[in-house]
Amino acid sequence: MLVSLIIPTYNREALLVQCLQCAFRQDFDRYEIIVVDQTRQHEPETSRFLDEHQTRFRLIRSEKPSLTAARNLGLQHARGEVVIFIDDDTEFGPTFVQAHFEAHQRGLEVVQGRIIETHVSPQSSPLWLTWYLKFTGGDDCPTDGPVNVVTGANFSVSRPVFDKIGPFDERFAGVAVHEDADFGLRAFRAGCRMGYVAKAALIHHASHQGGVDSGVEEKFFNGSYHQCSLLFARKHFPQPIVLYFRIRLILRALRSVKKLIRQADQRVIAQLHA
Repeated sequence: MLVSLIIPTYNREALLVQCLQCAFRQDFDRYEIIVVDQTRQHEPETSRFLDEHQTRFRLIRSEKPSLTAARNLGLQHARGEVVIFIDDDTEFGPTFVQAHFEAHQRGLEVVQGRIIETHVSPQSSPLWLTWYLKFTGGDDCPTDGPVNVVTGANFSVSRPVFDKIGPFDERFAGVAVHEDADFGLRAFRAGCRMGYVAKAALIHHASHQGGVDSGVEEKFFNGSYHQCSLLFARKHFPQPIVLYFRIRLILRALRSVKKLIRQADQRVIAQLHA
């Protein structure tokens, strides 16, 4: 069985090279690497690396930056029966693809892999979305368990799932958020067998350089962030929950304003005392 590893990338340089180096070193031998590149112009070092290793992966160019569109484009070109999606600012060991493959061999159709971020403490249970639109648990859990959503930096899908629920919703655009949860929740409600597998782990650097939010300093002040959030809410939850969610968004935005003003004031004080 062939496995496809899809890596959408946008404005990433050294991190993309590091990610591809990890992809090249896999112990599993029945896999392909597909890079969906939305970067207009790479730095010379990155371009040189991509040219030197062009026979080891398939490069697909995409003009308009969109995470969901990039995943769908990669899916159109993928030949694998299992498709793994990861972010371009991740690194992982040589058993990563094998771990995803084995989870599907055990009967899972959608697999959420472990996502380790140095600034986030491990959680006691895998990610779960409640009926009132609250995420509990997390993606850095040492034990396996059930999930009803996925997180885009590290998950895999059996090919028949796409036939059942369709591709990623490309209306989630701009500062993409909840596009992964949307796909996972659709799969869960369609009866797909889903699970969190800690062994399928990677490190996510969550870099602020590059990615779909390139040039966005504060996502809560970006209209596409709220549009994607509310698209997810209105697709899957009744009106009272949507209203409750809107209030939460407003409160989070106010906290962001408070933080922004505090940081600005600290800079002003430092300038006056310089």
